[in-house]
Amino acid sequence: MQTPELPTLNIIGAGRLGRTLARLWYRRGVFAIGGICNRSIESSASAREFIGAGNAVDKLHAMPPADAWLIAVPDDQIAATAETLAPHLPANGQALVFHCSGALPANALAACTPALLVSAHPVHSFADPQRSLDELPGATVALEGDEAGVARLQHAFHALDCHCLSLTPEQKVLYHTGSVMACNYLTVLMDISLQTFAAAGIDNETAKELLAPIVLQTARNNFALGTERALTGPLVRGDVGTVARQLQALEALAQREPEHSAPSEAYRTLGKAALPLAKRAGLSETARRQLAALFSAHRNDTTP
Repeated sequence: MQTPELPTLNIIGAGRLGRTLARLWYRRGVFAIGGICNRSIESSASAREFIGAGNAVDKLHAMPPADAWLIAVPDDQIAATAETLAPHLPANGQALVFHCSGALPANALAACTPALLVSAHPVHSFADPQRSLDELPGATVALEGDEAGVARLQHAFHALDCHCLSLTPEQKVLYHTGSVMACNYLTVLMDISLQTFAAAGIDNETAKELLAPIVLQTARNNFALGTERALTGPLVRGDVGTVARQLQALEALAQREPEHSAPSEAYRTLGKAALPLAKRAGLSETARRQLAALFSAHRNDTTP
């Protein structure tokens, strides 16, 4: 019995995300890999070597016909890339064109109409493609766009053991904002924390070793217990004096070293944002008001 021919996938922008998905789909027999187009032939060849299949090119017009096209370029280049791609698509509307931007809806690809247009955003950090090969399975992928195209990509991502979530275009921007806050800004918060440890004379490696157990435990507590029960520390205890001393120390640091103003600014902003959560977790109204006044006070005016 003849084996059915696999649908072909072309990749425009085979960076960390593009090459990871292509290699997983190729190895799991979901797609045959066609053209791989990056800015340079050297970059395309590097992606082809990682994927293990495909033809490396450096011009879109050199790519072969395909059943599906992944546009994995930076967000601000997606619409222009779609316009360049549009003349190379079949007129029957059967081609699938998708991007993996979390911020943009499928209609960023509108130039490729009547193709099936989809946005597919894996909730995963592709910082290291080699690690992502093992860690992507089990992740959730948010899909939005043409119904038939969404169905095809659901099948493709299910084959990678991913879960799929369907969104409307209106839901997508808030969905992605929530992802940014929990993932990207967590990294920013870690960097600010490490800056603060450095100001205390604790080197980066020691600080990371110190933080790793409690940060990972806090993450586990948030998912296992919920945010109200996971919140600990001086703020939820209503320890106004401790919060004031910490804020004073951070603002003194900012005065001595203006380039390190981020810790005090983040402490005030996150402290304000934390008060409703702390109230739900048991913070008294009196303490909440005192802390709110403290976080709203002018710099250096932090006496409780």
